[in-house]
Amino acid sequence: MSQTKTILQNPVIAFLKLIRFENILIVFFTQYLIRYCVIDSLLFYRTESYYQKIFLQLSHGTFFLLTLSTALIAAAGYIINDYFDLKTDKINRPDKVVLDRTIKRRWAMVIHIIFNAIGILLGIYVAWKAGNVKLALIHVISAGLLWYYSTTFKKQLLIGNIIVSFLTALVPLTVMLFELPRVIDIYDQMLPDMTLNFSTLYKFIIAFSVFAFLSSLIREIIKDMEDVEGDLETGCNTIPIAWGMKAAKAIVIGLITNMILILSFLIYSLYNPAENLPTFYILFGIIFPLVYLIYKMYRAKTPKDYHWASVFIKIIMLVGISFSFIIYYLANNINAAS
Repeated sequence: MSQTKTILQNPVIAFLKLIRFENILIVFFTQYLIRYCVIDSLLFYRTESYYQKIFLQLSHGTFFLLTLSTALIAAAGYIINDYFDLKTDKINRPDKVVLDRTIKRRWAMVIHIIFNAIGILLGIYVAWKAGNVKLALIHVISAGLLWYYSTTFKKQLLIGNIIVSFLTALVPLTVMLFELPRVIDIYDQMLPDMTLNFSTLYKFIIAFSVFAFLSSLIREIIKDMEDVEGDLETGCNTIPIAWGMKAAKAIVIGLITNMILILSFLIYSLYNPAENLPTFYILFGIIFPLVYLIYKMYRAKTPKDYHWASVFIKIIMLVGISFSFIIYYLANNINAAS
């Protein structure tokens, strides 16, 4: 018996593995950074002589419930994916399967239902507190997409990849959708003669969402390349199965190249001779690692190579989200100087 298989016999560790606990932490990490380092830092308006702070309207506790609801729905998605993907996982990664070994499938389904129910109810509550109950549709649609992804879309060409990437991009975007309408309503009443311009904030949030979408899409295709043996046995029609490994590799390299071009344009837009920190961060923290990933993908041949690439792009995603700290630092320095 392998060491990994022995460790996963512990029910607590098995449960954390089932819900992808490290990915759930990334969801929390992302939404908190977007709120406190990006949105909160860029919420201000300019008077004749100084910057005036605009305050967020959701309480810290309410925002925590928003992140908790997002995390619960994501965890439910991982559970139901493993539930329907059990046969494939037994082929691709037999030592890491926890369902029907440490955790029974029926209990996995019960936990999935409970997590989704709590996540949606919390989403409705936070949407009500934000002043727009319709925002709860984000949680309902996300839970539905994750269910149909696991049961249907995952086996269809490209559709499953796009759904997962869309939901990943929705993580930072959700924070803005819940936070800004309430802020705009309050400050339009407080400052009726002031035109509030949040264009810079919108651009940064959209940039984070686009980055999340592309990097997630790259990772999903790489994971399909890693899992091609099991997917082939269970009737999945992924890109490497439908079009071949060479085509899948070319698509991944093409997507990475597009990311590099977009990031290069972002560097050009943000470049300031007086403050080179954003340029150096994006260049050395994201672009150069992406170039290295192209090299590794070009030479990749085995599932182990593709697994390494999958982990590496996840690290790049974390570095990209951590650009929030740069925004926080620069925004607070500008405001202090003004």
